[in-house]
Amino acid sequence: MIDGAEAHGPGRPRNACAEGKILDATLGLLSEVGFAGLTVDGVAARAGVGRATIYRRWPSKGALVLAASKCLIGDVPEPDTGTVRGDLIALLSGLVEHLRGTPMGCLLPALAAEARGNAELAEIVTEFADDRRTHVRFVLRRARERGELRPGTDLDVLIDVLAGPAFYRMMISGGPPTAARMVKVVDMVLDGVAADSREP
Repeated sequence: MIDGAEAHGPGRPRNACAEGKILDATLGLLSEVGFAGLTVDGVAARAGVGRATIYRRWPSKGALVLAASKCLIGDVPEPDTGTVRGDLIALLSGLVEHLRGTPMGCLLPALAAEARGNAELAEIVTEFADDRRTHVRFVLRRARERGELRPGTDLDVLIDVLAGPAFYRMMISGGPPTAARMVKVVDMVLDGVAADSREP
């Protein structure tokens, strides 16, 4: 169950309890009927609120689904352990442990699969993934400034390589990887891009 709601700008205070019910209802229906079958009317009925209550907070079904997904995954801290290895292990291990401990671990692959035939959902999934990538990019940029990565390292490709194993296992193998596996991924990737790694 979602305990809180997203922060909002100045204006009339929002009912956090109502928002929590709406987001919980959204996630529940997503897991049952998918994005295509989800309706604002259905969310309103399950949450026990009016349509207007939902539209005052989120202008569209897509915005509602994105908000629910972000609330479920929670905030991703940007660790500063002093090394890129420590930062990546903390970031990626924490993320996969969260995926293993919440419905998002099952919901995200289902949404990604459905997004292939739904442009609106594809945009939502992309925005969600881009938000997650921002945290990894921050860690890698800091590592590059510290001189821990080889000059010219393509950070976007590096993020793909780091995240790829986790998404492969979620989409193909039926669940997120363990934190221990992500440590192995980090070590193998850094063997190729660390500043002191051997040039091919």
